[in-house]
Amino acid sequence: METHERRNIRRRAALVQRLVNDVIRHPGLILRAETLQKCFNVPADAAQRILHRLAASGVIRTIGNGLWIRTPWLRTHLVLVDATHL
Repeated sequence: METHERRNIRRRAALVQRLVNDVIRHPGLILRAETLQKCFNVPADAAQRILHRLAASGVIRTIGNGLWIRTPWLRTHLVLVDATHL
């Protein structure tokens, strides 16, 4: 029996990789779920999931009040993100 995958894995992977690249290139970047919603055209719950997964992966960290920044160790490490689990 064939199952249909409702998620667009390629789009998701491209979105997450773009976000990670932006975070790496712009160390002063401050992220908010609302910004992800507008820039990437994703629902609020998806934006929150993305931020929390990137934080769990060590890419970003929260600074409170719904704001997220790059973790300091990213200056010297390459980050590969598996977007299939986001």
